[in-house]
Formats: sequence, C-alpha cells, structure tokens
Amino acid sequence: MTAPGSLIATWEIEGRRLAPLLDSVCAVVIAANDPSVAVSVAIGVARTHGQRRRVAIADLIGESPAIETQLTGDDPHGIADSFLYGVSLNKIARPMQGADNVYLMPSGTESVDHQEVYANDRWRRLAAGFHQVGALLIVVAKPQVPGFAELCGFVGALMPVGETAFPAPPGIPLIAAPAAPPPPAPTTDTPKRESKARAREAAQHDADSRRRRVWILLMLFAAVVAAVAALWPQITERLPAPVVALLSGKSPEPDTAALVVPPTPMVNVPPRDSVRRDSLGNLIGDRTPRDTTAVDSVAVAPLTIANPQDSASAARYAVYFATANTRAAAMPDPKIRSLEAVALSPVMEEREEWFRVTVGAAAARADAEALLARLRTEKIIGSGSIVAVPLAFRIESNVTTSLVPTRLAALASRGVIAYALRQNDGSAIIYTGAYESPSQATALAASLRTVGVAPVLVYRTGRAF
Repeated sequence: MTAPGSLIATWEIEGRRLAPLLDSVCAVVIAANDPSVAVSVAIGVARTHGQRRRVAIADLIGESPAIETQLTGDDPHGIADSFLYGVSLNKIARPMQGADNVYLMPSGTESVDHQEVYANDRWRRLAAGFHQVGALLIVVAKPQVPGFAELCGFVGALMPVGETAFPAPPGIPLIAAPAAPPPPAPTTDTPKRESKARAREAAQHDADSRRRRVWILLMLFAAVVAAVAALWPQITERLPAPVVALLSGKSPEPDTAALVVPPTPMVNVPPRDSVRRDSLGNLIGDRTPRDTTAVDSVAVAPLTIANPQDSASAARYAVYFATANTRAAAMPDPKIRSLEAVALSPVMEEREEWFRVTVGAAAARADAEALLARLRTEKIIGSGSIVAVPLAFRIESNVTTSLVPTRLAALASRGVIAYALRQNDGSAIIYTGAYESPSQATALAASLRTVGVAPVLVYRTGRAF
C-alpha cells in the first residue's frame, strides 16, 4: 500500500529533477490534470532554484494543502484579495518554511479559479518584473479553468506535468519534461578472453582512433574561433548592451528599473499628492519592505477622438512585445526599432506609470497573428500575444514616402518614438503610441505637449511599411 504523502514526495523529487529546465526562465505556469501533482512539482522546482535566486509561487488552484501547510503567519489575504480588491502583493507574499529565498502567494479569502483572476492582464506586468530582476515566478494553475490560455500568454511559458496530458493552448512555448532514464540493459554472458596479441592490437587501434578524434576536434575548434573573430564586429552589433559589456569585461550600469522600485514619473509631470504603497521588495529585491511613492498625472481635459468615422477601418491589432516600469528599461534596441510600427506607450495603471512596447498595425487580426508567428520563427520574440490598440496620436499627415525616415529621425531627436503607416493614396501618416481607450493615453498627451506637439488622438489607419 502507498504510504500517505509518498505520492506528493515523489512529485516534489520530480520537480527537483526538472528544475534545470527553468535555469533561463523567469516566469512559468506549471499545470497538471491533478492539481496536487502541479503544486508538488512547483515546490520541488522552487526549493532548487531558491538556493541561488528568489522564487515566488502563486496558488491559482485554491487553498492548496501543500502550500497552506508551508505558510508562515496567519494572514488570510492572498491572490484574490490583491487582484480583486487591491491588497498589495507585499502583504500577501510570505516566506515558505525552511526556504529563505522562496515566497508563497496563497489563493486568499475568495475563489481564484475563474476568468477574472486567470485572464487578468496584471500577470503580464508581474512576469515582466521578475524578468527584469532575474527572479522566478511560478504560477500553479488548473488547465480546465476559463482564462487558462490567456494566463499562459501573459506569463510566457507553460510546463505541463503529470502522467496524463491535457490540451495545451496554441502558440505558448512549452517546457517539456525530459523522459525518465531508461532501465539498465540486461546483462549478457562474458565474452571469451582474447589472446594477448589481439588485445594489444585492439588497444593500439583505440589509441589511434582517440588521437584522430582529438585532432579533428582541435581543428574544428580553431575554425570556429577564427570565424567568430572575423565576424565579431557584426555579432556585437546584434547583442544587447549588457551582454556586450559583460563579454568586454566592463561592468554594466546597475539596473535601476527593477520592479522593486516604483515607476519613474515622466519629467514633465510635477508631483501633486503622493500616495504610499508597498513594493515587491521582499519578493524579488531587498527583503526589508519599504514605502515608495507614486505621483498623480496633471489634470488635463478629457481626450476626444478626432476621427470617429474611421473606427471600422482602424488598424487596431498589434503584437504585444514587452512592458517595463521605466522608459529606459522599455526602450527597444535598434534591432526591435527596425520592425514595423513599433510603439512605446506610457500607460497609467493603479497610479503608476508603465511603458508598453507593441509591434505592428493591422486591420485584420489574421495579419497580426502572421506577424507574431514570423517574430517567433525569427527568434525575435519568445511568446507574445495579440492586443487591440486602435488609438494613437497623429503627429503629421500627407507625408511623402521619401520623407518618412527624415521625419521619424527628427522626432526621435526630440524624444518622441514615432512610426508611419501607409495610406491608400500612397502618402503616410506619422503616429506615436498605441492605446485601447482615450483614458489610457493621457500620460503621453501631457508628454507631447511639453515638446511642442499638439496631441491629436485618432483611430490609426493604414498599413505598416
């Protein structure tokens, strides 16, 4: 008979075996048809990674016994209270017993296995914060709950576990468990002893073969080194700046855009009333909780849409690329900037300013999905998702195609990240930002006014160059 708890212990050991698969991952959904299996694997992964970086486990199963028994303290608040009622994540995250670097976010006082929590866009921002500081977010979820596909898209990766498979959402990167080691081969009869002369001949042949393999490997290595040396300038142009600094032996600038500090307000927005808020400091940064401040936006007149008649033909679909809580951290590198219709959009959410990067502009969702598939194939984006952002600020109309690069460069020199869409008559309209609603666009409107650009909010039309 199976001893009580032995199955859970077995799956926790399996989690430790699978932990190396997440060495380069900062956010993942772990799911199984049996919720207890998913939780046990997550705990095994967390204990292993907690030895070298901070880890947080979010319980979307609902009062999972394996998580509840590991909690410290008696605070009943959890994910439901944070996502539905605004309780800070700093308050609900509690250290796991016996693991200094692992934090648990329980389900809370209400049910979490429903679409309002699973399909909440806040998971996207939370995952981005963990990516930014190199920590690991593990979300334990049920694949049968509505919103599971959206959750996986926001978090960015899925690790299915358990003995029975479940349908995985399409387009989500899967972290597949490697097969268990095969059983040992059956023993065979001991071969007859060879003569001494034949044994010496075989040994000599083996030695010659080893020498030949060593020489071949050395020549291949030399060829690779020579090729890399010849192409090194081109390679470094495509690498991110922190990687180039690391390879050159220079210390990169410290990353001040980590999620453990509040978003940096735009320089043109003077602070008014400040509010106190908790940070994720004890989760993925400094373990001592600290108060931070956020600023309100300057009061401006409500934005109106200048071309409501173009709503039906708007280029509303784009590919979500990334989000960061400072403009510097969200700024796309030259390789990303070379893509079509790249928009950097500041968005005020929960009294904080976030910077979202989207790529592309299409009137048909199928065209945006084709762009997303191409970006994944070319390894430019890891997961990504489709977002509806029909609104943008129109900066200039009736621009001839030959003048578009000059206009975009001039705007970039003033700090405005703009893009152009070709119109039916062959001219171009230059836009900046990409938004779902007028209320989201107020922060960028204030910023444009400070550089002398009148913010004209419109439905963006046309197609990407």
